[in-house]
Amino acid sequence: MKGRPILGTISGFFFGFFGGITLFLFGVIPLHSPLLWILPIVGIALGLLMAAWAPFGSGEKKRETTKSASSRTPSEAEGDAPGRTIEFDVDEAPEAGTGNDA
Repeated sequence: MKGRPILGTISGFFFGFFGGITLFLFGVIPLHSPLLWILPIVGIALGLLMAAWAPFGSGEKKRETTKSASSRTPSEAEGDAPGRTIEFDVDEAPEAGTGNDA
């Protein structure tokens, strides 16, 4: 399963639990109502469904992997000489703890 099912389960439970408490405190449902038990279970199910569906979006987006930077020395800036263009690849940041620590 892709996504984050544990996070979805925990979030869904708390959403249903506090939703039930809120409905009880505002007098919408009585304390002896089975809805207070059903809402957290429904929240867990909805949390799992949303976690399975995540990440939200229309699909993969194309990322640009090359950037360019221009620089001119002070003498080139005064004249008509073109500046230098440097192209470099953008790498992902290394994950924490994967480096060579001495």
